[in-house]
Amino acid sequence: MSALYVIALLIGVTAAGFIYLVSFDEFSEEELVTVTPLWFFPVVFGLYGLVSQRLLRRAADGHGTDGRLTRATVRVAGPVAGLMLLPFLAVKWRSSLLVSLVAAVVWALLLWLFFAVVFPSL
Repeated sequence: MSALYVIALLIGVTAAGFIYLVSFDEFSEEELVTVTPLWFFPVVFGLYGLVSQRLLRRAADGHGTDGRLTRATVRVAGPVAGLMLLPFLAVKWRSSLLVSLVAAVVWALLLWLFFAVVFPSL
C-alpha cells in the first residue's frame, strides 16, 4: 500500500507543478478551478495513506492506541490538526486505505464548499 500512496502523492505533486509552474498562463481562472481536483485528490489520498500507515505502525509498536495518538497529535499541532485529522477521528482507522478514502471524500466536500461559497465572493 505504501507504493500506492507514494505514487498518488507523486502524481498529484507533479500535476500541480506542471499546472502552476509550467502552463499556468495557458489556463483561465475557471479552468484552474476545474483542474484542481486532478492534483488535489491524489495529494490528499497519498498523504493521508502514508500518515495513517505511520500511526498504525506506532500503535502496533506499543506507542499508544490509535485514538490516543490522534488526540496527542491534535494537542501538539493545534486546532488546524483537528481539521486535518478529521478522517482519523471519524473512522476507526484500522485500514489506511479506508482513512485515505474518507479523507478524499471529506476534502472533496470542503473543496466544493470553498469553490461554491467562498471563492465566488473573492
